[in-house]
Amino acid sequence: MMSYRSAMRHQNVVDDCQRISCNKGPSSALFQLSGRCVIVKDIVLGCRMEWSDPDIPSLFEHTWCVYLRQQDNVSMEKFVRRVTFRMSPRLPLRLQVADSAPFEITEVLVTDFPIEMQVEYTDPKMTPTIYVFKAPRLAGRTPEETPDKMIFVNPSPAMRLSLAACSLSTMATAMGSTSSLLSVAGVKGLDGQVGDAAEKSKKPGLAVKKHYQ
Repeated sequence: MMSYRSAMRHQNVVDDCQRISCNKGPSSALFQLSGRCVIVKDIVLGCRMEWSDPDIPSLFEHTWCVYLRQQDNVSMEKFVRRVTFRMSPRLPLRLQVADSAPFEITEVLVTDFPIEMQVEYTDPKMTPTIYVFKAPRLAGRTPEETPDKMIFVNPSPAMRLSLAACSLSTMATAMGSTSSLLSVAGVKGLDGQVGDAAEKSKKPGLAVKKHYQ
C-alpha cells in the first residue's frame, strides 16, 4: 500500500531520479480540498544487445537497445508523449528521442555512463519524470532490466482515463471519498485502493467513532 507520504519517499535525491509527476494545472486545487489522488505505475528500465552479423569482427562495438516499458508490457502510448534519452552527462547534446511506442532507442554503448530518461506525458499539465539507468556490463545477450515506478499525483480526469485504459492501476487518496476515483479507473470495491483510504477500510471501528463525534 502507498499513501502520499510513502510516495514522496520515492523522490530519491541519491540516484537523481524524479519519479513523481504532479498536476500543475488549476484543477489540482480541487483535489487538495477533497484529498489527493495517487496513481502508481510499475515500469521497467532495460537494455538488450541487438543481434549483429556474425561475420562482423569482434573489434566493432555492439549496438544496444535501451528502453522504458510498462511492467506488464501494455503500451504506454495513451499517457506517455515522449521519452528523451541522454546518453552521457558529459555530453548533454548527445541524446535521442522516442516519441511513439515502443519507447526505445538503439545506441552503441562503449562506456559505463548512466543513461538519463526524461518522460513527458500526453497531459502537458503533468510534470516530467526522470529516471537514471546505469549501462549494463556489456556482456552476453540477456537483457538487463531494473524495475521502477511512475507516480502520478492529482492527475486530471482525462489523464486518469488514459492511465486506466492501459491497465488497472493502484489508486489512492490521502483523505475524503475515493468511490468516484475508483469508478473512473474501473475498479470495484476497495481492492487496489491504497493509502489512508485503504487503512480506514480496515478499521471500521474508527469510522463509526468518527461518525458519532
